[in-house]
Amino acid sequence: MSASGRRRFLKASVATLIAGAFPAYSQSRMPRIGLLTYATGTFTDRFVRAFREGLKDLGYEEGRNIVVDWRSGDLSREKTERLADELIASKPALIVVQGSAIRIPASRTKTIPIVSATSGDMVDGGFVKSLAQPGGNITGVQLLALDLTGKRIELVRELLPGAKRIAVIADPGHAGEHRERDVSIKVADRLGMQVSYHPAKSFPEFDAALAAAHAAQVEALVFFPDAISNSRIEQGATFALRHKLATVAGWANFVEMGQLISYGPKLDFSWRRLADYADRILKGAKPETLPVEQPTVFELVVNLKTARALAIDVPQSILVRADRLIE
Repeated sequence: MSASGRRRFLKASVATLIAGAFPAYSQSRMPRIGLLTYATGTFTDRFVRAFREGLKDLGYEEGRNIVVDWRSGDLSREKTERLADELIASKPALIVVQGSAIRIPASRTKTIPIVSATSGDMVDGGFVKSLAQPGGNITGVQLLALDLTGKRIELVRELLPGAKRIAVIADPGHAGEHRERDVSIKVADRLGMQVSYHPAKSFPEFDAALAAAHAAQVEALVFFPDAISNSRIEQGATFALRHKLATVAGWANFVEMGQLISYGPKLDFSWRRLADYADRILKGAKPETLPVEQPTVFELVVNLKTARALAIDVPQSILVRADRLIE
């Protein structure tokens, strides 16, 4: 064998040994997760990042042993529907869905497993039969917890001991909204406050709800964490500052974007839990047997800069309990 032939033989032998030690898997042979979100932006990016970090913690590495196919609807229902159809047609191992976008794939497939983190009531929404026994192809994390709703109303009383009127702004189409509203009214009544309810099913209705709440001479705005309020956080914060109204919400991102105070689930922790669901499904578990989780890690967040702008002296009883204080 010539010298050049020996070199070619050695190179081929080494390549064969390396391929045997480190087999290359094409993406077509890897498990593939469809990831569907309705929105884009910082909030959605955090959701996606938390889920991916959860997968990494479980030993998954994108491009090596898992593929995550992320599609975002950019706040367009038509686009989200089209992307959901594309994902379903591609037959992924499962679909992970953010929030209210769950309605779209849920209405289109009863066979592909769907895992979701949603602020709504998954039973009221018809997505599962019960939290303990979902009974279909959907499971995940339900961020709604009615006892948290009551605690937010109690925070209004702590912040504003003399408050008499508060406004609840919420999307009546959000699954479980009526339960949150009932709890808010009951707790407010117990604390000697009246609730002015202002529904908002669209962005124009949200702006109208703010104006109606101000006309009702309320002293605080309570935002339920639905898709409408979550997409209009800055507008709500600006309106409240202009009219010197306290704001209370269920998620920390409301406060991070200028509102006053929030109490609710630590979202990044809950979102990471979706990776555990994905892992179990990829290993053969059926969604119908995986109970829907509710939050177990919560946080109280206060925006002190907003408090100063509103001339509200946040009581020490809140400050010592706060998990985060935003300056």
